[in-house]
Amino acid sequence: MNRTHRRWATALALAAAQGAALAAVGHDVAQDLTKRSGLWVQLDSLGSQVRAGMSSAMAKNPGAQSEAQKARMLECAQTAYAADGLREPAVDAVAGTLQPGDVAPLLAWYDSPLGRKISALEESSAGREPDPQERLRRGAEALAGASDARKAALQAILAETHSVDIMADTLIEMALAVQQGMASLDPAASTASIAELKANLGSRRPQLIQHYAQISLPAYAFTYIDLSDDELAKYAEYLGTPAAKSFNDGSTRGVSRALTSGSVKLGRCLKESAAGK
Repeated sequence: MNRTHRRWATALALAAAQGAALAAVGHDVAQDLTKRSGLWVQLDSLGSQVRAGMSSAMAKNPGAQSEAQKARMLECAQTAYAADGLREPAVDAVAGTLQPGDVAPLLAWYDSPLGRKISALEESSAGREPDPQERLRRGAEALAGASDARKAALQAILAETHSVDIMADTLIEMALAVQQGMASLDPAASTASIAELKANLGSRRPQLIQHYAQISLPAYAFTYIDLSDDELAKYAEYLGTPAAKSFNDGSTRGVSRALTSGSVKLGRCLKESAAGK
């Protein structure tokens, strides 16, 4: 490539980078959308899930750590997976994924009667039936009597929201965080063993995907049980729009970045605690 062509290539690259920077929506706009969508609340629950996983793992090996070590690990998890710390990288991911033209149709949806109804159903799903197994049972019953059109809409919603991938990746990240935390309290643990664990968890991802794919459809059938077939079809249609696809892609990245951020903070906190800082 001659000098002139290199200058043109550089100019085009800079122009593309500038265009990408201008395309990202503002932080306040992205934050508002994460709140309207329910992602904001979802991130709040990740910390409690990680702490519950740690408590369960330690309970299965009661003599592996002292009470002081257990307390330190849970305190670090509380700090590392605090909601505010998880929300920031998630909002940044949404802001960097959306285009300015996506904002108006997203706001129009969340401000619509159906958008508000669906958000309320999603937020109240667990409260309507606290027992997860009972939710699945009732969802399976609803699914068994559903029309083909309703089943197709539920499948489309499941696919467009990337729910199965998010659940599998969340479980892997949380399991890794728990094991890394446990290992940090064990002088015999090595970097190689953590790398091996990560590879093992990654290899199990297809099985996790299959498992969550099986339970997610009845779970969604329960969540949206009060929607008519027509309302459910409209929701599936909305999720197939470019704006909704972009937002769901950003949300998926956001959850991944939030979990990674929490894992890094957890490791740092445990190392500092062990060093007496």
